[in-house]
Amino acid sequence: MTIPKFTRIICLLCVTAMLITVLAGCAGASSGAVHDGADQESPAPERPGDTEEPVMWAEQMNARETEDISRMMEIDSFDERFLEYLSRTRKGNYMASPLSFRYALGLLLAGAGGETKAQLLSALGVSSEEEWISHCLDFNGFVGYFASELERDVAEFEEAVSQGWVPAGTAAPFRALRVANSVWKAERIPERFNDVYREAIEQNYAAEYRTFTPDNAAEKINEWAGIKTEHMIDKLLPDDYPADQLSVVLMNALYFKDSWVNAFSKRLTREDDFHARGGRTVRKEFMTTEDRFAYYEDADTRLVILPMSGGVYMAFVLGSRERLAEKIADAYFENVVVTIPKIDLETDFSNGELVDFLKACGVSHAFDAGSADFSAMIDHPVFVGDIVQKTRIDLDEEGVEAAAVTAIMMVEGAALEPEEPKVFTADEPFSFFIYTTCNDTTAILFAGEIEE
Repeated sequence: MTIPKFTRIICLLCVTAMLITVLAGCAGASSGAVHDGADQESPAPERPGDTEEPVMWAEQMNARETEDISRMMEIDSFDERFLEYLSRTRKGNYMASPLSFRYALGLLLAGAGGETKAQLLSALGVSSEEEWISHCLDFNGFVGYFASELERDVAEFEEAVSQGWVPAGTAAPFRALRVANSVWKAERIPERFNDVYREAIEQNYAAEYRTFTPDNAAEKINEWAGIKTEHMIDKLLPDDYPADQLSVVLMNALYFKDSWVNAFSKRLTREDDFHARGGRTVRKEFMTTEDRFAYYEDADTRLVILPMSGGVYMAFVLGSRERLAEKIADAYFENVVVTIPKIDLETDFSNGELVDFLKACGVSHAFDAGSADFSAMIDHPVFVGDIVQKTRIDLDEEGVEAAAVTAIMMVEGAALEPEEPKVFTADEPFSFFIYTTCNDTTAILFAGEIEE
């Protein structure tokens, strides 16, 4: 029986969600296959979190300590349905950002009223707007933690250089995790955003306010996206995007850059075959490293979790994603030879995919000029005409750089090391997740599939 690519991928987890999503983690993985044949006299492989209670960012846990703790991932129903929908409907290689989509929808939810709001809450799988906001606030807290950890690492590095422990000229630690939100209004609309709406999105999303005209809408929106993503995404909208009826735009930008805790050596990078679906082979550059990683293996699934600095993780999954949360929770640290391809991927969701997803979840009023109620946002009839997202990832020996921009366009109308290391070689279709965990809530920064 063929199991759908993301089916129940996220009954999720006690673990999976690398950005990236914030971040305090836990991880793990190992299966019965890992234990079979083990010497009963020998200690079992290390299981992340066996001796320590998970401590979250809010308790100012040292990021280095998180490497020894189970990576927790509890994917909520919205992220689960979103990723499963994309897995069923999207062909070829892609990456999406559930977290960026979540922030943009938060800006929309804050302005909705009546049945429009009720439908959105139902589709988002929450009972109240406060429940939806809490996920974003947790991630906001992690962003601050992530930045403070970098400041500490830089201070320690500078001290080491001054003491002569690190050679002068060595590159200083660098990583970045940034979230930006903005709300745009057409200059021709005289009404202002309502005070209650402004207060809500300033407090919960730190949103900026911008204006546009039909002539400069695409240019200004693209410029904002480029600045907020370090120019990974410079062109969210085509130059000829129809903006005559565009009234309000709600935007989120997510930028992430981090290094592997266990770096890949460039001298081991080689070109080899990737076995794509349908029996085709594609030449790719593969990176290889060997170290202790959280690893899981059974008859249907193999996965490995690679840690990045600052409490973000990237999970690579071969085979079935069924019961993925349980499998990650059962992971153990093993000596693993990991071989994965470099990734340089840009994905554009601009053909109504995100609108279709929300409609499939029961949202109808928001897209109907006669039914949409966004009176909590602005005293001007508007409705959602389009939702677009663009993502990009660059993965190499040093680490990962990834970005996403989501825009909602509103228009008028409404243990002992084994003798032999485990081997994880991603030379066939696989899925990946960049994630972190905030106060027991998983934030999936980016997720995708490589099929060819």
